[in-house]
Amino acid sequence: MSVSWIRDPKLQILVSDKLVTLPLELKTAVDAHWETTVVRQPHYFRGPVLSVETITFSGLQWIVHAKFTDYAHYLYSRFQLPSSHPHRVRVLFAAALVISRDRFLMAGVMAQDTARPGWIQSIGGSPVFQDVTDGVFNPIRSTNQELNEETGLIPEALRLNRDPQVLGCTVDGNGSVAVAVGYFSRLTSVELKDLIHKSWGSARQIHTRRELAEVVAIPLGQSGINWMISRRERHVRYLERMVRELQDWEG
Repeated sequence: MSVSWIRDPKLQILVSDKLVTLPLELKTAVDAHWETTVVRQPHYFRGPVLSVETITFSGLQWIVHAKFTDYAHYLYSRFQLPSSHPHRVRVLFAAALVISRDRFLMAGVMAQDTARPGWIQSIGGSPVFQDVTDGVFNPIRSTNQELNEETGLIPEALRLNRDPQVLGCTVDGNGSVAVAVGYFSRLTSVELKDLIHKSWGSARQIHTRRELAEVVAIPLGQSGINWMISRRERHVRYLERMVRELQDWEG
C-alpha cells in the first residue's frame, strides 16, 4: 500500500469539538467486539483515538480535519470494516523522529503486551484531549509527552540542535496520517541508545510498564529501508517513507 509524503512545517490539524457518533447497530457491534477483546487482552485501554475526516490544501498550507473516537472503534474498524467504509477509522497521530548526529532514526520494538507486539515503529502514540487547544492539535506537545512515557526522557536530555519542529506528514492508502516531528540530536546513535537504556534502568522507570521492548537505530535513506526489510520484525508502513524523506533533512 502506497504512503505519500506532505512536506509542510505549517501543517495544521483542526479537531472538532464533537466526538465521532456511530449508528446504533454499529455501536452495538463495536461494544460487543471490545468486550470479547478485553477478555483476551486485559491490558488494552479504551482511550481516545484521533480519526481523519478530510485533508485539504488551502492558503498555502495543508489542513487536516479530525474528530476523536475511541480505541474500541479503532480496533473494530481495523479488523472488521473495509477501507471504503464511511465509519472506518483513519488514525492520526504524531511521531517523534529522534535523529542522531550520525544520521540514524531512533525507533522502538513494541513490547509483547501491546497492540502490535514485536513491530518496529517510531516513538509516539495516540493523542489525548489535552493535546488540543482551541480546536487545534499540537503535535509537539503530543510527541514530547510520548517521548517521556516511552523512553523516560524529556527533549532537553537529547541535547537537541534546535527545538522540536513539525516536518510534515505521511498519508497512507487508508487515509491515516502520521505527523512527523523532528528531534535533531547532537548525540550519536550509540549515545542515544545508551541514554534510553539508562533511563529505563533508573529507579523511577524500572517498575513502569514499557510499551517499547527495545530501541533500534535505523540509518536514513535506502540503507535504512533495506535494513527494515531484512529484519524478521514487521514495521509500520509510514516508517519507510519517513526514513527516505529524512535522508536529506538538515538537522
